[in-house]
Amino acid sequence: MSVFVFIIIIVALVTFGEVAQKWFAARPSPTPVAPGGDDEIERLREHVALLASQVDRLTEEQRFMTRLLEGGGREGGGLGGGLAGGAPSHESRPEGRPDSRMRGPN
Repeated sequence: MSVFVFIIIIVALVTFGEVAQKWFAARPSPTPVAPGGDDEIERLREHVALLASQVDRLTEEQRFMTRLLEGGGREGGGLGGGLAGGAPSHESRPEGRPDSRMRGPN
């Protein structure tokens, strides 16, 4: 019985080796970069750098707007201490003129 198992293992290893060798031979080799490819790569790098700067700018804008919206109703936060919608806060309104947005449902 052990001779049979030994023969099966040898056949499996040989078969596996043949399959692996054919698989590695079938893989395409990497193509070399063309002589004019350096210019194209440099142009792509410039475009990626431009996109990165745009993403940074948009991130800063989003961070600024988030701070405005979150800090708008607090003391000293937001645009001129007002609410996020641009309406003045209750401290800057004259007495007797409540903001209709501040009231609850009628």
